[in-house]
Amino acid sequence: MSNCNDLFTTFHGKIYLDSEKKKSLRTSRDAIRAKIRKHFKDELGVTEPKFYGQGSYMMNTTVVPLDGEYDVDDGVYLEHLKDKDEEKWVTPATVHSWIVKAVEGHTATDPVDKNTCVRVIYKSQYHVDLPIYVKKKDEHPKLAHKSKGWIDSDPKELTKWFNDEVKAKGDQLKRLVRYLKAWKDYKEGETKLPSGMFLTILAANHFVSDHPDDDDAALAATAKAIHKELSETFSLQRPVFPNEELMADWSESRQNNFLNKLATLIKKGEDALEEQDKIKASKKWIEVFGDRFPEYEEPEATNCETNSVVKASAPAVLGNHGRSA
Repeated sequence: MSNCNDLFTTFHGKIYLDSEKKKSLRTSRDAIRAKIRKHFKDELGVTEPKFYGQGSYMMNTTVVPLDGEYDVDDGVYLEHLKDKDEEKWVTPATVHSWIVKAVEGHTATDPVDKNTCVRVIYKSQYHVDLPIYVKKKDEHPKLAHKSKGWIDSDPKELTKWFNDEVKAKGDQLKRLVRYLKAWKDYKEGETKLPSGMFLTILAANHFVSDHPDDDDAALAATAKAIHKELSETFSLQRPVFPNEELMADWSESRQNNFLNKLATLIKKGEDALEEQDKIKASKKWIEVFGDRFPEYEEPEATNCETNSVVKASAPAVLGNHGRSA
């Protein structure tokens, strides 16, 4: 059987957010923070907000997107409201307008005021989403949602939960999350697949630890475990406060679309694992991830007698799960 872990290592290098890009994103994020602080101090005359990064950037599971547009989430925590009773808070629409005003003109594209955040767009590069919170002492934060009002939300708790999962299960979990996000990016069509956050929770909940040295086998096994669970009960609960059901509003067609595409991933993955020819195995993984995944090429070997270079297949190597490469 073909072991494609080395190809997954190469693929991971292509989708992983490198240090230079991280630095660029952090610089842009910090510039936005400075503008918001200045606006609150100079224009509103109130205590400057605090900021806490959240989402995939803080979990270190961001992948290089096919369309080139990265997504960074940076929570804005309003300090001047935290000591007031909630009844005395201004409306979510008002606090959104403060952030919009603070970041106007920061980039060539106008900021977008969404229900859950204000989005600052760096054209053809990335965008920074700014959800807005108030956190009273010893309480969970409230998110300023324009249509639902002030709602319970604690993204820092989710980040902590995931990081604890990684400590317990190992860094392979992070890699599997990145692979699933890259798969979603390649396979998503008009019908939306689960968000990166949903895939992160699903991967952590159903992580299969039997193949620590083989990401190809681990991905197929974890995807199979996710499919089995959702086929029986299509449900996903946030693992931390406010513990809400995350898939409650999914239509039957959207559920089936996800399950069908996940089943295809599993079938292609299992076929690749069973394939004797590593070139054919790699092509099955290319069907899953697109052409960012490398096609296997037989290594060149030197004939000692003639000193000529000849093609040779890689020697069989017994994996820790008992398959031969």
